[in-house]
Amino acid sequence: MGADDARARVGVMGLRERLADIARFAMRPSYVIQPMAWGRPAALVLLALFALDMAIDTLAYALIGAWDESAAFLPDPIEYESTLAEDLIDFLIFAPIMEELAFRGWLTGRLAALRFGAYGMAAMGLLTASVFAAAEYTMPLTLAGIVLAFAGMIHWLCTRDTDTAVPAWFTRRFHWFVWGSSLAFGLIHLGNYEPLTHPLGLLAVLPQTIGGLLLAYTRTRLGLGAAMAHHAAYNALFLASDYGWW
Repeated sequence: MGADDARARVGVMGLRERLADIARFAMRPSYVIQPMAWGRPAALVLLALFALDMAIDTLAYALIGAWDESAAFLPDPIEYESTLAEDLIDFLIFAPIMEELAFRGWLTGRLAALRFGAYGMAAMGLLTASVFAAAEYTMPLTLAGIVLAFAGMIHWLCTRDTDTAVPAWFTRRFHWFVWGSSLAFGLIHLGNYEPLTHPLGLLAVLPQTIGGLLLAYTRTRLGLGAAMAHHAAYNALFLASDYGWW
């Protein structure tokens, strides 16, 4: 299906066709100018995407866990001391907003959004570095990341109505941007684990990498708000499981 067909058919698919479109997107992500208008059809697509995400991740965790039982390659997760309130803010508000803005907010390809994405990636790098840095650098790096993120947001607010052109190089290489951002999204979650001791330990973040690809589909077909909701719902189920609520 060509780019024009993808733009025309993004909102008029049945379930089987939608699943096929998701598979095509995973194999070679395609650019669309405008996501679906929000409403009941878009909500049903979001629900289907979320269910697919959970099914794939559950299968991936099960297969990787079974392999790890005999090969012992997965790194141990880092146990952080945090309260329920802190986890709710981090998992349901901060992570969905900041990570979607940084990794997928710019997938419209508009110049203002691309600049904001650059700000976001740099801010995310500083925040990630703060996790691994010596104690005396943790707060300065964290503050620098937050300031950079807000500077990017202000710059975007000032230019979003004027810098709306989409460079041709972006649409031509759109698949690489989606694959790269999905891989980066997965790799950043290595910060949740102890240092790797085996190359196969990278499989610990395979579910997040796959999730990043599905979130890219959500973002481009349904909009940024839908991607944040998808992300927050996934984290909510993770938290519920972690706290033994289900």
